[in-house]
Amino acid sequence: MNDDKTVFKPTLSGNAVVDEDRTVIFKPDALNVSLVGSQGEIIAAYSFSDRFTAGRSLDNSIVIKNDVVSRHHLEVKWENGGWWIANLQSANGLYINGRLIQQKEKLNLPCSVALGLSGIQLKIQLAKHAENDDQTQVKVLLAEPLPVDKSHAARNLSQEHIKSRLLAEEAADDMGDYTLMVRKLIHEDRVVRKKGYKKIIWALGSLFLLSLGLAAYQQIALNNARKLAIDMFYDIKMLEVGLSQADIKLEESAETLDKTMRAISTEKLRIEQEQLKLEQEKIAAERKRMLQDRERLANMKAKYRQYVEEANSLRLRFPTKAQYEEELIAKVARELGESELELPEDFVVEVRKYIQYWQGSSRIQRAIETLEKNSLLPIVIDTLKKHGMPLYFIYLPLQESNYDTQAIGPETKYGVAKGAWQLLASTAQQYGVEPGPLANVPEYDELDGRFDFNQATQAGIKYLRHIYSTEAQASGLLVMASYNYGDNRVKGMINKMPDNPRDKNFWKFLQQYELPKETKDYVFYIFSAAVIGEDPQHFGFKFNPPLFNASQ
Repeated sequence: MNDDKTVFKPTLSGNAVVDEDRTVIFKPDALNVSLVGSQGEIIAAYSFSDRFTAGRSLDNSIVIKNDVVSRHHLEVKWENGGWWIANLQSANGLYINGRLIQQKEKLNLPCSVALGLSGIQLKIQLAKHAENDDQTQVKVLLAEPLPVDKSHAARNLSQEHIKSRLLAEEAADDMGDYTLMVRKLIHEDRVVRKKGYKKIIWALGSLFLLSLGLAAYQQIALNNARKLAIDMFYDIKMLEVGLSQADIKLEESAETLDKTMRAISTEKLRIEQEQLKLEQEKIAAERKRMLQDRERLANMKAKYRQYVEEANSLRLRFPTKAQYEEELIAKVARELGESELELPEDFVVEVRKYIQYWQGSSRIQRAIETLEKNSLLPIVIDTLKKHGMPLYFIYLPLQESNYDTQAIGPETKYGVAKGAWQLLASTAQQYGVEPGPLANVPEYDELDGRFDFNQATQAGIKYLRHIYSTEAQASGLLVMASYNYGDNRVKGMINKMPDNPRDKNFWKFLQQYELPKETKDYVFYIFSAAVIGEDPQHFGFKFNPPLFNASQ
């Protein structure tokens, strides 16, 4: 039969004339892509018949581990009858034969594509025409007519009809030589492909088993790294508790010695100068030892961060807004003495709720403006550093008074809290601040040291340090809960917990007790404010990060 002739053609030239009853099977030429290093060496070779992407992220077709390369740097795809390249808003630019590509343009092959100034290039050229598979698109193209058998003039020559004839299990009696030849080629191609598919299936099976093994190994490595990091974290906490307690004792010894020296000069007491000299030497030696311990603590913290980074590197995570915010929450938790590797999911959810509360109010914006306008921030930061306390405690007076140095609390059975730190008269006096004659009256008193921000800050942070080194066991969140006088039941709950950082921390507290609402609000408002303070613009605020220039 001569009316059913089929040929294979890759493309058609502009002047080509074809038989109207000939079937042409084609698709665009594939691309051969070579990844070339900065020294001109070929790192890898690829072949693509459709689109491909290149960049640093693992979801790219070509993954390039180089900091100059963006996560998603470029895309190449076939459209409108040609191969086109698009710059995916890369940070360091995309260059074709030395020319910067801003957005998108058609490729003139072969060509060299440079990714920024990294020296890394993609050399792209056309490959031979790709082989057709069983699902290749079939098109009927009109050309100069040839003589047609009238008996077959009404034959349906649609794509589906031709496709069914070519791929049918049995050959029809009216098939022509060309159709039979095409069917034979397709059959032979199927046989070859089936053999290839078996090899691919075996290879994929092997890769699957290998991936299972790698996944199991990765999980074991992740668990080991996580355990190592958690153990080191609590070792750090134990050292911090010991240093804080030693710091308090050293301060008390120094004060006692100072009083003794003053007594000698005023009352002429007869105490051997040698004994005083020994006491001074003991204090100097203790200070030197504590300095060495603090250096050891800093080294342990650096090592801990390496362990955490190693543990996180074993987790497959893609950068998102939610992940970024979770990283900020983990950072604040770590600096406040809570293990970020044990961060409860419901805690993260709760922090996000309180961030939304701040976003619905202008209170934090006004409070930070007050802090900056009155130059209060350096006083708080310097005092926190002096006593070795987490710098995120700068947000505690925010919740107490919005940094209002003349704030006066309501009358309670414990007295009246006053000043920016809202100290009770008894607490202020215990830590060296005289309350004044109107101590328990809800009125401003210029003789009350609690209204002096410098004095109040010294007393407030000394009180925080005392809680930090005793009942809170270096847990910043338990310090906040204890500092809050709204519900003294919380202190009782905390004191019932074991005296060691591993068993006495905020995560364990949340597991064992239900936090009273007033104390919960107090802790979560301070914590969420600290998270916002890490990147105010990200959360929609217009102030600079308060701790940006402060060394953590």
